[in-house]
Amino acid sequence: MIVIAIIALLTIFGDRGLVRIYKLSKDRDSIKAYNEKIKEENTAMRDEIQRLKTDDKYIEMVARKELGMIGKNEVVYQFEK
Repeated sequence: MIVIAIIALLTIFGDRGLVRIYKLSKDRDSIKAYNEKIKEENTAMRDEIQRLKTDDKYIEMVARKELGMIGKNEVVYQFEK
C-alpha cells in the first residue's frame, strides 16, 4: 500500500510528474504565442521596408509625419496658442 502511494506521489509531483508536465505545457503555449507575435512584427517590418524602398508617396508621408519635412513651394505657418 505504501509503495502505491509513493508511486502515485512521484507520478503527480515528481520531476517528470503531471504537475511538471502541466507547467511545461503552459510555458510552451506562452512561447508559441510570443513567437507568433514576433512573426507578425517581422512581417509588418518587411512590408514597411518594401514600401520605403518603392512607394514615393509613403516615403513622403513618413518624411512629413516623423521628420517634420515640407515639400517644395510649401510654407509653414506657426501660430501661438
